[in-house]
Amino acid sequence: MAYDQAGKLRSRWDGPFVITNIFPHGAVQLKEEHTNRTFQVNGHQVKPFHEGPAPIGENTEIISLVEPTPPNGAA
Repeated sequence: MAYDQAGKLRSRWDGPFVITNIFPHGAVQLKEEHTNRTFQVNGHQVKPFHEGPAPIGENTEIISLVEPTPPNGAA
């Protein structure tokens, strides 16, 4: 582990990680996929990454952001 000059722990962690447990107080337990090492972090430090497109469920409303073109002859 690396420490800065003030004696504070300085660490960098880079993914991918798997969430193995979520605690009631907001902490999250993560596991490294390559080494199976687990550690806990504040839940606010975790940013979700979703591989591929999100599935469309029953309650999903699809909204077209393209304005429809008027029919021929209409202005």
